[in-house]
Formats: sequence, structure tokens, C-alpha cells
Amino acid sequence: MSTPPQSTIRHDSTIDASTRADRRALWASTAILAAALLVSYAPSLANLVHEWLTNPNLSHGFFVAPIALYILWRRRGMISVAALRPSWFGFAPLAAIVLVRVVLFEWNEKYIETATLPMAAACLVWIVGGVPLLRASWPSLAFLYLMMPLPPRFGTLLSAPLQTLATAGSAGLLHLAGLPVLTRGNIVFVGAEPLEVAQVCNGLSMLMTFVTLILATVVLVERPLWERVVMLASAPPIALASNIIRIAATGWCYHQFGRDAGERFAHDLAGWAMVPLAVAFIYIELYVLSLLVIEEQASSGPFVRGISASARNPGAASTR
Repeated sequence: MSTPPQSTIRHDSTIDASTRADRRALWASTAILAAALLVSYAPSLANLVHEWLTNPNLSHGFFVAPIALYILWRRRGMISVAALRPSWFGFAPLAAIVLVRVVLFEWNEKYIETATLPMAAACLVWIVGGVPLLRASWPSLAFLYLMMPLPPRFGTLLSAPLQTLATAGSAGLLHLAGLPVLTRGNIVFVGAEPLEVAQVCNGLSMLMTFVTLILATVVLVERPLWERVVMLASAPPIALASNIIRIAATGWCYHQFGRDAGERFAHDLAGWAMVPLAVAFIYIELYVLSLLVIEEQASSGPFVRGISASARNPGAASTR
């Protein structure tokens, strides 16, 4: 068995060593650039954390980044290390984002400035691995926008209608339960106990949480496109229904155990209980959708969900 020439072996080892050195330099420069971006966005990140801690509509923000990382890990099969190529083209949009941030800082537009963070992260991914890495990572990068607060005008526009729907729906549900109910504005009187559906109880927080949860489910669960669209469209009704159930449960506790007990236990406990209720709604929805359409199995075999090939094709005769 012949051996390759010694010069060829030395040439290949030189190429491998050069490739390893280039990759080490790439990862080092990437780490430096990522650290610079983190330092640059430190005030924006601090404002985001403050919003997550103080704004009930953004209490889900702490879970967005871990879910985004999990989505990226689930898509790791799409990332081939051999196909990754650094791209200088990512520096152009990154420089544009930096210039835009300077202008936004001067205009005191903190919201829009913070919203450029996922775009800057996308530019960094583009620089590191080129288009292949960006193509595999874009769902995780887009998911990061769910940790951002809603535009102030948008939140104000949704607040009043959601508050009205929550009041009317919870009053109707309590009335169906046989309780004496009277509404006056956004106050629901259950017997003699007044229950105010405050602005923080309008369901916007629950809507944002459920949109995050359902969007993560849509990305992670293998489902046909039409089922994913249906699931996304169902997020607002599920959020509204869960919030109405929460307010009605609180009103029932107010009526049965008094205002003090309702304040101490029912309000917070009912709020936490809505998360598993929403998860149950999602699983029920997935189950119902799976029953609506019978799809052919990808695995080999003559059966499609219990229907044999001969039953689907009566003209086919078996031979022995």
C-alpha cells in the first residue's frame, strides 16, 4: 500500500493549521464584537429588565431569551460547521444600526433604540457564519422581539376594549353560575361585593404571555402550516377567555368567602392558575386539529391512521 508523499502531508497539515488559526481568530474577534455590543446596549438592557420587573404586561420577558436559545438549539441540525463562512457584508447594516442609534439617543427615542437590539444580533450572526447561519438563526432572533414592550400608543389602544370585554364576559359567566351580578362601568357587583376590573386586569398581560407561549409552540412543534396559522389566530381568544375565567373565579371567591379572603388568595392564585389553563387549551386545540385532518404517515407501511391501503383502494387485489 503506497503512502502519500511527505510534501503532501506537510501541505495538508499546513492548511489544517491555517484553518484552525483562522477560526480561532474569528471566534476571538466575534467575542470582542459581542462584548462591545453588550456594553453599548447595557443601558437599554437595564431598562428592559426594569420593565420586566415593574410592568405586568412584560412579566414574561425573563423567559423570552431562554426560549429563543432553545429554539436555536432545536434547529442546530440546520447548521453545518463546514458550511459556515464569515461575511464582511454584515458590517454594513451593523454600522447603519449604530448610526441610527446615535440619532435615536439624541432624540430620546429609547423604545426604538432598544428595538434595534435583535437586528444588531442578526448582523453579528451574519458576520460570524454568513447567510447559512443567519438562515438557521432567524426564528430565534425574531422571537427576541417578544421581550420588548408594546409601543405606547398600541398598548393604550388595546387597553380600554380589553377592559370592557373582560368586565362583560366575567359578569356573564358569574350570571350563568347563578350569582346576582350587576355591572356599573368597569365594576362588577357580585351580591354586595364590588369587584373592580382595573386596567391591570384587562388581559393584555395574559395576551402577551399567551402569544409568547403559542408562538414558541408553533416554532417548536412539527405541524402543518395551516394548523400553525390557526394556533396563532387562537392566541387572543384564549387569552381573553382565560382572563374572563380568572376574574369570574375571583368574583366567586369574593361572594363566597368575603372580600378579604378574595384579596389575599383568589386574585393572585387565579392569575397563576391561568398559565396551566392556557397550556391545557393549547393541547386541546392541537388534539382537535389532529382529528380534523387525516394525513398519510411518512413511515413505510400500508396503513394511514388505521385505514389500510386496500380499504383506500378497493380495486387493488392482493395476490399470493
